[in-house]
Amino acid sequence: MTKLFKHALVALDLSEASDLILECVPHLSKFGTEKVTLVSVVPIPYSGEKAEFNTDKQRKQLKSYKKQLEEKGFEVRFEIRSGVHFYPPTEIIEQAEKSSADYIVIANRGHSKVQELLMGSTATEVLQRSPLPVYLINVEVEWHDDDTEKRKLVLSRSAGESLDHILYATDFSENAARAFEVVKYFEANGYTRNVTLVHVQGHHYMALSDPATYDEVTRKNQEQLEKLRNQFTDSTREHTDIIVTFGTPAKEIIQASEERGATMIIIGSQGKGFVEKFFLGGVSNQVTRMSTIPVFLIPAERA
Repeated sequence: MTKLFKHALVALDLSEASDLILECVPHLSKFGTEKVTLVSVVPIPYSGEKAEFNTDKQRKQLKSYKKQLEEKGFEVRFEIRSGVHFYPPTEIIEQAEKSSADYIVIANRGHSKVQELLMGSTATEVLQRSPLPVYLINVEVEWHDDDTEKRKLVLSRSAGESLDHILYATDFSENAARAFEVVKYFEANGYTRNVTLVHVQGHHYMALSDPATYDEVTRKNQEQLEKLRNQFTDSTREHTDIIVTFGTPAKEIIQASEERGATMIIIGSQGKGFVEKFFLGGVSNQVTRMSTIPVFLIPAERA
């Protein structure tokens, strides 16, 4: 059996968020993951003078993480990419390529992102530029009511539950079809047995003046989802829901995930009408910003 996600590259900034990410990594064995490369990027500010930069602290922490994961049965190595003005998103993607990783694991908040939205963060850049699938872990801030200065980072949802119930969102584009292959991989190998298939008819459907035409389009979309469901094994088909709705795609996808109790969203990172430089306004990026459960983004095939 070929394992699509045998080797994970896990990006760590060695903040408190890194401990939470490490909690999730052992559960990735459920994806078929056996090998892990930990990578931390340490940019060095340019001072105009030649100076040695010590990464012993980072190396010590990564060695500790390595030992913990090896005790869980993983093959582990770590890399520290350090240099003058090293840019974390670029270094993470380059290390993933160098390590021949199958996918990247990253969190949407780190030590400098506590009160920021995903936009502009390292995670956003990696999601935008990665030629590999990206498994995004959502980390939230928990504030103390009696002390607004005190806060801690917590996992929105454990990665251990990711495969319990997959929500797959599709616009029937070529890249959505690539994302569905991942859903089929998890299903065919027995990693999941509960799936929800969602298609959101955007506001342009509402502009159809003929109700009969609208109903016909809806029926055809329903049939396309049924064809996808029929590709599953019998046991999974019985536990697969189909949703055809209309509205703002990202909002509807999140609402469906919450109502159906999904534990992970799988979506193509680029769909119909995609224009690369406007990615940050795309549906997939909005989903990653709004979701409280892990999101697995599957990129378009790169030329």
